[in-house]
Amino acid sequence: MALKQSYKALNIRLNLLGKHHSYVANSYFLIGLSFGEKKKYSKAINSYKNALEIRLKISGNHHPEIANIENYIGNTYDKKKEHSTALDHYNLALKANTFLEKNNSLNSEKFFDLNIALETLLFKAKSFQNLYHTDLDIQHLINSIDTYAKAEKIIGNIREDLKNPEDNITFSSTAKEIHQEAIKTRMLLYNNTNHFKELKHSFYHSEKSKANTLKELLNASEAKSLLGLPPSIVSLQKKIKTDNAYYQSQMAKAFKQKPVDSTKIEKYENRLFDLSRRRDSLTEILEKKHPNYYQLKHQNDIITIAEIQKKLGNKTTILEFFTADSITYTFLISKNKLTVNEIATPQLIKEIELLRTAITDKNTDEFKKASYSLYRQLIAPIKNHINGDQLVIIPDGSLWHLNFELLLTKEDISNHPSELSYLLKDYAISYANTVNTLFNKFKNNSLSKKGQECLAFSFSESTKSVDSKSISLATLRSSGGDLPGTRREIKAIADIIDGQYFYGSEAIEMNFKKNANQYNILHLALHGEVDNKRPENSKLFFTQSNDSIEDNLLYSHELFALDIPAELAVLSACNTGIGKIAKGEGIMSLGTAFQYAGTKSLLLSSWEISDKTTPELMKYFYTNLKEGMNKAKALQQAKLQYLNTADINRTHPFYWGGFYLLGNTHPILFDTNYSVYWKIGTGILVIFLLSVFWYQKKKSKKLR
Repeated sequence: MALKQSYKALNIRLNLLGKHHSYVANSYFLIGLSFGEKKKYSKAINSYKNALEIRLKISGNHHPEIANIENYIGNTYDKKKEHSTALDHYNLALKANTFLEKNNSLNSEKFFDLNIALETLLFKAKSFQNLYHTDLDIQHLINSIDTYAKAEKIIGNIREDLKNPEDNITFSSTAKEIHQEAIKTRMLLYNNTNHFKELKHSFYHSEKSKANTLKELLNASEAKSLLGLPPSIVSLQKKIKTDNAYYQSQMAKAFKQKPVDSTKIEKYENRLFDLSRRRDSLTEILEKKHPNYYQLKHQNDIITIAEIQKKLGNKTTILEFFTADSITYTFLISKNKLTVNEIATPQLIKEIELLRTAITDKNTDEFKKASYSLYRQLIAPIKNHINGDQLVIIPDGSLWHLNFELLLTKEDISNHPSELSYLLKDYAISYANTVNTLFNKFKNNSLSKKGQECLAFSFSESTKSVDSKSISLATLRSSGGDLPGTRREIKAIADIIDGQYFYGSEAIEMNFKKNANQYNILHLALHGEVDNKRPENSKLFFTQSNDSIEDNLLYSHELFALDIPAELAVLSACNTGIGKIAKGEGIMSLGTAFQYAGTKSLLLSSWEISDKTTPELMKYFYTNLKEGMNKAKALQQAKLQYLNTADINRTHPFYWGGFYLLGNTHPILFDTNYSVYWKIGTGILVIFLLSVFWYQKKKSKKLR
């Protein structure tokens, strides 16, 4: 039917417009697409060539439209398994997309359309792979890899031109496909040559494909603090970010109003457009007048295997995943070893969904089956290569929805949840977006201490409560009973750490924004809501009603404008760690937004955890932190302690397994840690002085 309509349109256009018109070329092109879908490749090629002939007469030899048609001709030859002819057309596409200099020579560095050039290089690299499968000549793999290297340069150029995080996230899907094919080619070459460098390059592509938006935003933050931009520039950056967050919030509200006020929306869109132009102008100024800042912000070096291994302890292994269509690559890095494996995972998304359903339904039998099945696929093939008891997992794609510590290492007979063979019992597990963000070379990864320990907030039904205020956690600790509006988990942690607690009428967004950058730990016992369609509109609720200044909804996009350099943020609201999976970027959750704001690590939840169990878990977690355990170990031991002491009716993974740690795992220094170290040091000094005294006394006796 589509083919018939296209021919009808072609005849009308030929009669009205003549042979050499762009609309006629479009008709031939659409006919080519229809023949291609029907696998009538020769007819498709003839139609594309008719379109090409017209375009050449209209535009000349150098035009992106010519390149686009050559790409389709090349693709069709590739499907016919005429790979060499396909390569010829891809080369013609690159030539057509290239600027012609005044001396009539081609400038191969400059393309009319970078996106079309990127597409051409991807097709060309795949054709080289197909040629390899035809004659097993490894030179074709080397040619394919060289082509991917050129594509990667273009990816970098495109990213520099993207003006906002949303565009970067959209582009990441395209970039990931390039890196996916590059890994596939590298692994084919490794299987032929056994050269270790191919494994290192494969890891490079895996890292390069992940969380580029997050990396760029973190680089910008570090560049600003390291290179000391003028206060006026910093102030202007801040204002643009804050205004952008404000108008995005207004847009989100306007879309929810019924009926939708199109005048308001147009007004906010215009404001956002103006802010975008101001941001572009500021970028130009930074590039020209502050080149060091600009280069540091856009630096995209990937940490090497050798650098990672220098930073790793003997008991830590990094496990990075890269998911393709039905294959998952695993990269295991320990102190002295890199191992790369290819695992068949044809039903991965479905199996993860089955496991999550079994957890939320509290179905122990289904949980055991799904959990053990995923363990056998993902962990069992590589278990012998994991060194130590600290495991840092860098998920990809749907694996962001899998809590690995809940995987079962055996086909358990018992149905008692506390007796099951959780991976948790073998490893302290934490998660990271990429190795680069985990070991950011601009960050000082040593233990740090800020002036105040913990800032805590709990959700309030209203801001109108008269008797509630902010109080110190020490005061809450010594209070006889629960104060109005307090949460049990806040009371539980108040017995362990010091800080300030906002509840009731004081638990408002304005107070959070005013105080968040002054504390080592943020504990937010709030309600959360994830917006999967527009992740930037996911939010935390402080109250059910608005305060006089803010709306008491902390949106993800508002966090972009804040500086929150906390060591740890605990978001015990429901579902803070779930969100949309953006291909090539990872999970777009509320937790990710806190990372944008500079928070080093987060404790998040994958589903709604029961209010009855959270206080116990938090009590164990903070006690372990206070004793000096690193964050991952503190969480692992808290879960095991909970399992050993909880009521049998609340030991199913649903009640405790949803929390996970994202980011660095370093211990947190508390004031009491210093007193412990002081006492130990004093004790050692006393022992030393007594030893000297004893030795001198013994010596003087001998002299007598």
